Parts: sequence; structure tokens; C-alpha cells
Amino acid sequence: MGVLAAQASAVCYGVADVTGGLLSRRAHYTYVAVIGQAGGLLLALVAAVLLSRGVPEGADLAWGAVSGVGTGLAMIFLYRGMGRGAMSVVVPLSAVTGVALPVLIGVTLLSDRPSALSWVGLAVTIPALWLVSRDGKQASGSFGASGDGLVAGCGIVSKLRAIGLAAAGAAIGLPALG
Repeated sequence: MGVLAAQASAVCYGVADVTGGLLSRRAHYTYVAVIGQAGGLLLALVAAVLLSRGVPEGADLAWGAVSGVGTGLAMIFLYRGMGRGAMSVVVPLSAVTGVALPVLIGVTLLSDRPSALSWVGLAVTIPALWLVSRDGKQASGSFGASGDGLVAGCGIVSKLRAIGLAAAGAAIGLPALG
């Protein structure tokens, strides 16, 4: 059941990202991000009321708020880049940054020791990031799609880190299915 839920989540994220990116080409990216985040907050509040295991501790609520800020930041820059027509640069760059940056932070600051296969993955990722992020915009002072993707990736990292710091029992509990 967990695999099915993960696949459904991935599909929902993908559909939301593409839809948001396409809408950002017609409307200002900030509006698209704010409306999307407000909709997500509304659904989360309904789920919290219906599926709650109790009231979370204050620290867990604070980590949830930090996660929300990280998500909002990620969506603003993701939609800004996609609204500029740079979907093929912004999306992979933000995704890879969101995965590679925590590994690099863990190695440099927390003495983590990834497996050999993880190092191979990172070794492939660095040149891939460079190739993907070459959006062809050489204007000086221009933030560009690469910058949008990197900031979106950092927002994703802060979101995931904040979720990881909240207590395990603080999450909305879904009933066991099957």
C-alpha cells in the first residue's frame, strides 16, 4: 500500500508542478504560487480535522510552519522559472538540488558517510547539473532559470529538513488501508 501511496503522491506533485508552470505563463507566478499554497493549506486543515491524532506540540507546529515557508519559496521560484519558459532547466535543477544538497551538507557538516553507490550518483549529478543549468542566458546580472532552479531546490531542502525535525507522531495519521 505504501508504494501505491508514494506513486499517487508523485503523480499529484507532477501534475501540480506542470499545471502551475503552465498557469505561470498566463498569470503572474506569485499569484499562482499563493493560490496553490492556499489550496494545499485548506486541504491540509480539512485532513487535520478529519484524521487528527491529537494536537501537535508547539515545536512541531513551528517546524510545520518552516516547512510551509520552504515550500512557498520553492513554488514561487519554480513557477517563476517555468513561467519564463525554462521548464526543462528549472524542474530538473530544482529536483537534483533538493536531493544532492542534503547529501553534501550531511557529508561536510554532519560527518555522514554515504555508500559507494551514492558517491557514484553524486559524481554523475554534478556534470548533469552543469549541463542542464546551461540555459543560454549570458546577460550580466540576470538571475535566469538556473538561479530559479537552485533557489527552488533550496526551498525543497528546507521543507524536507523541517518535516524531518518534527516528531514522528505529529503528522496527520492516515488510517491503515488493506
